[in-house]
Amino acid sequence: MRYYLAYGSNLNRGQMRHRCPDAYPVGTCNLRNHKLVFRRGVLTIEPEPGESVPVAVWAISRDDEKSLDRYEGFPYLYFKQGFPLVLSGKSDGKVTEVIVDSMAYIMTNGFPVQEPSAGYLNTCLQGYRDFHLDPAPLMKAYEESKGGDA
Repeated sequence: MRYYLAYGSNLNRGQMRHRCPDAYPVGTCNLRNHKLVFRRGVLTIEPEPGESVPVAVWAISRDDEKSLDRYEGFPYLYFKQGFPLVLSGKSDGKVTEVIVDSMAYIMTNGFPVQEPSAGYLNTCLQGYRDFHLDPAPLMKAYEESKGGDA
């Protein structure tokens, strides 16, 4: 299994169940110093000091990852970037932490900021509801997309 950080339409549990049948959610966290941006009408993340992106952490199989590669247009539209992820747990009353590798898909350079379709935005919003995440960063990115290329 591999840990995958989802921040857009792959937050949507129904969509992930269909696309990645072996995947299961592990939890949520915030990816610090990044922001959401709609490029080509779909989400990506970009470095931005002081900003934060809520993400769902999925455990995915190799077959799930191959399916996501196709969906994300890897390696042409999106590339994979690794992120260290701290997992915490309790055992015998003691809190333990372990750092594991995770990955997220990030859009390759050169695509313009573009407003998403209503359907795509609603799919993402459902994912935020599925994981009880604050949609403020998503709505901020949506408002910024209305102005076009940045």
